[in-house]
Amino acid sequence: MNWIEPKRLASGMTIGIMAPASASDEDLHKIEEICASKGYKVFWGDSVHRKGLYGGTPEEQATEFQYMMTTAPCDAVLALRGGYGTMRYLEQLDYNAIRKYRKAFIGYSDCTALHMAINRYSQLITYHGPMGVDFKPERKADIDALFNTLEGKLQVIEPLPEPPRGAIGTDLGDGVLRGGNMTMLSMILGTPYFLEDESWEDTLLFIEDVGEAPYKLDRMLQQFRLSGLLSRIKGLVIGTFTNCEGDEDEVDYDLGYEALRYMEENRNSELPEPFVCYVPTGHGSPHQTLPLGATISFRYISNTIIVHPYTK
Repeated sequence: MNWIEPKRLASGMTIGIMAPASASDEDLHKIEEICASKGYKVFWGDSVHRKGLYGGTPEEQATEFQYMMTTAPCDAVLALRGGYGTMRYLEQLDYNAIRKYRKAFIGYSDCTALHMAINRYSQLITYHGPMGVDFKPERKADIDALFNTLEGKLQVIEPLPEPPRGAIGTDLGDGVLRGGNMTMLSMILGTPYFLEDESWEDTLLFIEDVGEAPYKLDRMLQQFRLSGLLSRIKGLVIGTFTNCEGDEDEVDYDLGYEALRYMEENRNSELPEPFVCYVPTGHGSPHQTLPLGATISFRYISNTIIVHPYTK
């Protein structure tokens, strides 16, 4: 099965908004106003009004997500917020139907489980980008970047916040961007919803998180190392991490440095040299929209990521 692109959005279309991970109390009127300013109508899923920790039972969440990604009267699906719960219903979704309708799905945090499952079983590109909770006037630049991506406009992400590490060259080549929230990835490692083993050598693994203590980050990195993942992937794309500082008597945890060491360990000499690059994903920095499942290009000299119009 070949990768396919979600349908290209244009003014006049409809964005479906739901809470696939947990219940929400966002200002729906403000979100609708911002969508309208971009020329889009909004179709609200029932989950935006549900109360409780998860915003519904796994069966209710699966039924609604399947509906929104297929026959619902909308052209793309935007998660209202992250939270908890998406792993509870992955096995209940019809990924062939999701592939057929080719709707863009946008979200981050706990939505990583949905991204990974759709990428693997629908082979449909999805988007790690601002959610409904981020639709605020002060986030205009992030929202503009999201709509530019959904509307199929070429985007170069530059300049990246830190210089890259690892292999040095004029062109580091291409890789398939996969991943998301580091905690979620470590939880689904070894399950049927993680990366297909045969895809590892083509993968640029994207990881981001917020608020994890250094020892927790190291635990997750060790899990990736012991699985053999780090020694096989092409490179690592690190989003915005916060609170990586240890206690006063501890050295701050340099995730990129540690990850690169592990990628270089026991690496097959026939594989290209690994690298680490950095991209802002919110938490006080700009939130760039990233196409998960897409082949992207990283350029070392300019320290940029080339994002093509991954829509059709």
